[in-house]
Amino acid sequence: MKRRYLGFLLLALLCVIFLFLEIINDRFWLNDFTVYHTAAGRILHGENLYRVAADGHYIFKYSPTSALYFIPWSFLPLAVAKPLYWLFLSALIVYGFHLSIRLVKPSLLTMGDPRQLGRLIILSALVLSVHFLRELHLGQVNYLLLVLYLMAIAAYHQGRSTVFAILIAITLFIKPFGLIFVPYLVWRRKFTALGWLLAATLVLAVLPFAFYGSVSATWAQYQGWWNELQIELAHKQGLLEPANHTIFSMVARYTPLCYVVGSEVGARILQVLLSVGIGISFLWFMGMYRGGTTMEQKRYGTILDLSLLVAYIPLFAFTSANAFIFLQIPLILVLLHFRQLRLVEKGLAVLACVLIAGEQPELLGPTGVDRYNELSLVTIGAVIIIVLLHILRFRGVLVVEDGPSGTGELSDQ
Repeated sequence: MKRRYLGFLLLALLCVIFLFLEIINDRFWLNDFTVYHTAAGRILHGENLYRVAADGHYIFKYSPTSALYFIPWSFLPLAVAKPLYWLFLSALIVYGFHLSIRLVKPSLLTMGDPRQLGRLIILSALVLSVHFLRELHLGQVNYLLLVLYLMAIAAYHQGRSTVFAILIAITLFIKPFGLIFVPYLVWRRKFTALGWLLAATLVLAVLPFAFYGSVSATWAQYQGWWNELQIELAHKQGLLEPANHTIFSMVARYTPLCYVVGSEVGARILQVLLSVGIGISFLWFMGMYRGGTTMEQKRYGTILDLSLLVAYIPLFAFTSANAFIFLQIPLILVLLHFRQLRLVEKGLAVLACVLIAGEQPELLGPTGVDRYNELSLVTIGAVIIIVLLHILRFRGVLVVEDGPSGTGELSDQ
């Protein structure tokens, strides 16, 4: 068992070593966490969260409710809270990898060759390291979101609709990416889960009222959040702009469609058509149970479906490259089934890993990193991983051996 958990220990050690390196190199910043820490202190005292002149560039851009999540940290001095938050994120990263493997192949955690588990953790961590190490460096929340999504997927698999809904509702007030699950729930007719999601969202939305004391003051904070969202969206709509990592921008920039998406109408048409095409491919993916049709295999299929939805998030939403850690389960699955890939597919898998992990300042230098981002090479790597996942699903390779314990899908009510 000690050998079996060696990979997780090495992952934890990597995060701790990076902490000391950051301190030694005077790069222990956690700028984003500093913003959350400040916002938590402000909402605790009923103060304004948005567009505070003293904040300068580091302004709060999330919902008033999300500031409540960081109130426990605000009781600690920032100098103490920062290293503790680093260790908290490090624990989340280790737990996230453990939970990912428990969802897709739990037998690796209890039986079989521990070397396979170790290789899987180390390889997948190396590919994603540039993204989660930047999460640590800035003190961001993308990996926190990923863990909440993974916990929600586990709850969905186990039929716990209330837990699933509450977890997704919590994420919506950090970043509204979790809305991607709503069409899936509608399609699956999971109306009980939808009801709980709506109820949990409403409850969380009114919590700031307890700190601002009036509807008008609370509403003013939500208006501030809406203004921040509008500003962010206004900066991130150009499909032909460099460093736009969405699938829409990649198709626009890398195909002759670049000549027709210069107008707003052309851009919208491309976004709609691509969204419909991806939606159709996802419906096909959901229907692919060629590996088996038992109830256990179908329950496992929902884990794949929801994990793929999480992987779609950075392709649909203009966000930082760090959000490509949402590819964690698809990447683990491709590495886990690498031998089942054909020669060309193996080459594509290696290329995808290089592209996802490629933003290495030590290798590329500042100019190379800027060029890497401008070309959105990480998006190409993500698309390759998703295509390979479709191929493995089509061949019936992705079949559960001894799926996570649970009662099955959510009730169709």
